[in-house]
Amino acid sequence: MKDKLITLVTYRYQYRAEILQDKLEEAGIESSISNESILGQIDGVRVMVMDKDYKEALKVYREIRRLYDTHSKEVIEDPDDK
Repeated sequence: MKDKLITLVTYRYQYRAEILQDKLEEAGIESSISNESILGQIDGVRVMVMDKDYKEALKVYREIRRLYDTHSKEVIEDPDDK
């Protein structure tokens, strides 16, 4: 089975995605940021990880969410809401 990129979380703003990406990198987890766009309007910034790293990445994400009070206002799609 081939490993694939999956969405960890979708943020409203790119800077939040970059904070998470930095923390994932510190934990040794590779990630990508993708701007979702429909008709030229950005609808969110996705942080994507390999499916094999998802569980560890989710731990890092939850720690970020716990640390920042304003975090939930800037999340469009939270992995814990799925």
